[in-house]
Amino acid sequence: MTECSADAADAGVRPGMKRREAHTLLPRLVLIAQDEHRDRVAFDRVLSELGEYVPQHAVLEPGLVALGARGVERFYGSEEAAGRMLVDALLRSEPLAQGRIGIADDLFTAVTAAHSTSVRYPLRRVEPGEQELFLAEMPLEVLGEPDTVSLLQRLGLQTLGDFVGLGLDAIRERLGVPGERLFQLATGNSGTPLLLRDAPEDTRERMELPESCTLVEQVAFGLKARTQEYESRLRAAGVVITRLRIRVGFDDGVEHEKTWSHPRFFQATDLLDRVRWQLEQAFRDVPDGESEVPPAVTWVEYEALDPEDIASHEPGLWGSGPDSRVHHVLSRVQGLVGAQGVLTGTPRKGRLPGDTHVLTAWGDHENQEASGPLPGSLPSPLPATIFSTPREVSLLGQDGDAVAVSSRAELSSPPQWLISGSRRVRVTSWAGPWPVWEKWWDPTRSRFVHRLQVVDEQGMGWLMSLCDQAWSLEARYD
Repeated sequence: MTECSADAADAGVRPGMKRREAHTLLPRLVLIAQDEHRDRVAFDRVLSELGEYVPQHAVLEPGLVALGARGVERFYGSEEAAGRMLVDALLRSEPLAQGRIGIADDLFTAVTAAHSTSVRYPLRRVEPGEQELFLAEMPLEVLGEPDTVSLLQRLGLQTLGDFVGLGLDAIRERLGVPGERLFQLATGNSGTPLLLRDAPEDTRERMELPESCTLVEQVAFGLKARTQEYESRLRAAGVVITRLRIRVGFDDGVEHEKTWSHPRFFQATDLLDRVRWQLEQAFRDVPDGESEVPPAVTWVEYEALDPEDIASHEPGLWGSGPDSRVHHVLSRVQGLVGAQGVLTGTPRKGRLPGDTHVLTAWGDHENQEASGPLPGSLPSPLPATIFSTPREVSLLGQDGDAVAVSSRAELSSPPQWLISGSRRVRVTSWAGPWPVWEKWWDPTRSRFVHRLQVVDEQGMGWLMSLCDQAWSLEARYD
């Protein structure tokens, strides 16, 4: 557990708990996987709503924002009135959210004050000059340094007041510069600057078509002007689009969604090209004869994911060189022949050599890595040459018979000869075999092979696999 709602907290659920323990306390608890991107996008919508009342802010992390209090205090009459206004704006943007506000002269003190509030009293103000007195009662965990906190607790310290009582010299001698920084935080004198910035631009825009369209070019023509306005609006805000999610809605209620990436950044014409390619794929996915009337597009939604500062994509003093020209040519060809007309090789993690690379559309940098560990994957160093089509060979043992693999993954005989067509080479060393069983739960996609590495008399290394009692060469160690 990393976060929990107020209702869950009232039932005894706390961040850091195991899921089973939390479910024991609250059986109806609903768990949602942690997703930093989802949290950031949701918080950007909150910041856009707050931007109507507070033009500048500093985002400390998703869900935690700092802003200058003097301006809103003068405008709304008091800090309490400004706080109520901010909480109301938060609830309008996220009805299920709960706002907590801390006010202090020091940023760390203000954050600690906000965390110490409750649902009934969501605002806490620390009077000027009383930061150290307020922080003295706080537990050491608010420092956010688990290792240091564990050390201090073993020394018998429990609160920030106990920690400050050691004195700066003793803390500096034991903990060094990091300890001195923690001492400044604990005394309310961190001096952390508040780097304010404007509220983020809303990167999502849904475009309703004047009428339902069944042709790709009709949709592209209907979106042309508004797509240009969308791209110009983000550019005027100082950001560019490098990753984009496009959602297309049809009149039968079906939605088609795809995320696109760009080697540099999207322009309006690139956005329209992605809409065309996505619609072509969507229409191809409709089974033949399923409906006499083809589905019609009613709306299209753009959402820029992680927009980047436009300054980081400005060309250098002498241009961007060959990369810019290559990108221009390939993008032009791609616009003529379609997304799948220009493909590039992308590495990925896989168990067998043929799975370690995949062809993707130019500019599509989707993550191809398998999530988490991949048991049975080929260890490093990987073979330099991977055959697109495995070469069938024969592997003979010392007894002259074909080498087989038992159910216990043992060779029937030590490999002696590797035969490919009329060529016959002696095997001098070998390692394996290692069984690889993929997707055993899906009979249509299941695959079971044994992998074997051999070195021939000429010093060449080979990666072999045994599938359906037939040996083949998968790759070569050059």
